[in-house]
Amino acid sequence: MKRRWQLFWIIEIALTMVLGYQIVTNPASWIGVASGLIALVIGIKGHFWRTFWLLLGGVLLAVGIFINPMIWVILFVGLVGALFGLSGKHGRRLPWQQKHYAAVHVVAPTAKGGTTTRHPWFGDETIGSSTYEWDDINITVAAGDTIIDLGNTLVPQGDATIVVRKGIGKTRILVPVGVGVMVDHSALAGTLSVDGAECGLHNQTVRQYSDDYDTAKRRVHILTNVLIGDLEVLSV
Repeated sequence: MKRRWQLFWIIEIALTMVLGYQIVTNPASWIGVASGLIALVIGIKGHFWRTFWLLLGGVLLAVGIFINPMIWVILFVGLVGALFGLSGKHGRRLPWQQKHYAAVHVVAPTAKGGTTTRHPWFGDETIGSSTYEWDDINITVAAGDTIIDLGNTLVPQGDATIVVRKGIGKTRILVPVGVGVMVDHSALAGTLSVDGAECGLHNQTVRQYSDDYDTAKRRVHILTNVLIGDLEVLSV
């Protein structure tokens, strides 16, 4: 965690330096910043139209800074860092810290007429409770932690598929022992852990196979795409 915050501040400082360069090389920007600073100094030290000079200085300074594209990048990175910092302090109060548990339960067989399932943007969800046989899982989540447990169903012989698309959050998939696993994971930032073997991703795509993939009669293909988040696959 400490290293991540160090990386965050290094990125913010580097972006701020780029912003300074944009201000200096953009005449409209540095004139606005300089004029705003002068007006603020007049408003602070003077007694004549003090409110006017302070307001004028603030407006000119803001315009001079915000006409540069880099300031929006700095604010976005800062917002992401602040949200992750709050998630560590407040836990479940934030949407992406809510636990999303997907477990398949067995019920009586139903006719194959097709289904339409609505998934929440945030919060809890149970997948697979309406069928007796295995159904491939395909979910999209804006933000949140997801747990998919395959221990409550019988994975059919052949290939089964799990597809998860997510904005921000952690995904954990529990696979029964003896089921071959193929993981195809893409992330802008995060980590991939398969049975304890962990690797970091930075705008990368990783594909891994379990040792028994070629010989297993039952196999699961796990396809995941996230912006920021971790994927953990465990054999249980």
